[in-house]
Amino acid sequence: MPDSERTTPAGDARTAVQPVTGSARRRLAPWIITAIAIAVAPTVAIAAVIATMDLVRDFRYPVNVTISLSYVSDSGRTYSCTYDYSTPKSAPMPADIAQQMNERDWSQTGQLMYEWAKTHRAAAGSTWGLAMDEFVRFPPWLVQTEDGSEYELWSRQRPGGNCEDGLQ
Repeated sequence: MPDSERTTPAGDARTAVQPVTGSARRRLAPWIITAIAIAVAPTVAIAAVIATMDLVRDFRYPVNVTISLSYVSDSGRTYSCTYDYSTPKSAPMPADIAQQMNERDWSQTGQLMYEWAKTHRAAAGSTWGLAMDEFVRFPPWLVQTEDGSEYELWSRQRPGGNCEDGLQ
C-alpha cells in the first residue's frame, strides 16, 4: 500500500495537524487600529514640531558659551550637567565676553552651587535654577540693532544632565 493511502490511528502521535486557515486567524478589529493611530499621531506630530523648533532655534541662536558643571553629593554620588548659552544672530554676544566665559575655570562651580543650594531650599525643582542665577553670571552687554539696544541670552541644559536630581 502506498504511503498516501495509509491511515493513521486516532491515538498515534503522528496525527497530522491541519494548518490554520485565514478564517481561523485573529485579526485586529479596525477600531483598535484606529484608536492606536489616533493615540500615536499627535505624539509624532508634537515630536516633529519640537524637533523643527530646535533646529530653527539652533540656526537663529547659535551657541556662544558652553558650561559643564559637576558635584559630589553628601551621599558620594557624582552629578553632572552641561548648559549651552545662545544669543540671536541679529544681536550676537560680543566675542570677548564669549571667550571670557568659555575660558573660565568652572571645575569647582558645580560643587559650590550644590553647597549653596542645600542651604537655600526653594520649591521643588527651582533650587538648582536659583543656584545657576547666583553662580553663572555674564558680564553685561548691549548690541546696537535696527530696533535699538538689545540683549538676549538663552540657556538650555543638554539632555542627560542630572544636577537637579542631587538636590531632591
